[in-house]
Amino acid sequence: MTTTDRGAAAPPVRTHKTDRKWVGQSIRRVEDPKFLRGRGGYIGDMTLPGMLHAAVLRSPHAHARITRIDTTAALAAPGIHAVITGAQAAELCGPLPDFGPDPAKHTWRCLALNKVRYVGEGVAVAVADSRYLAEDALALIEVDYEPLPVLVDPEQALLEGAPLVHEDLGSNCAYERTFQFGEVDRDFAEA
Repeated sequence: MTTTDRGAAAPPVRTHKTDRKWVGQSIRRVEDPKFLRGRGGYIGDMTLPGMLHAAVLRSPHAHARITRIDTTAALAAPGIHAVITGAQAAELCGPLPDFGPDPAKHTWRCLALNKVRYVGEGVAVAVADSRYLAEDALALIEVDYEPLPVLVDPEQALLEGAPLVHEDLGSNCAYERTFQFGEVDRDFAEA
């Protein structure tokens, strides 16, 4: 807005005539009956010809090095089409850039590669004829972890000598920004 815009008249407000009173009223939800009767449709209920299902094996550790993954038994299970580890995923697709100030500095992988950094991080994916076969195959994947020190306090994580979560960053500080706006003391005194 410029100084010349400030004096301009506001556009007229248009009123809409309606016999419906929405504000302050309970509105009957039209989508509820099908769900209350067990007839609602969900994406998990969708089936398509030739459709496969995936299940993700997730890390039980907050911080650990992956020393070994054996997918042999899972691959031999009935109905299994593929078992993908972080190393295989890294061959299929490159790292995903972060959206911070320096995207090339900090990247993410779709599955953990050599190290897990939080509980629940994806380690492997089983692809099968059904959701149940994919989930059963996860129990057949053998993963050996070497637990690493866990960081639970962000202040402690910034101290020198703290174990690094992302070694390639050289620090546990992913981003640092400084903002300066005017003379704070003067502005408070004048307020």
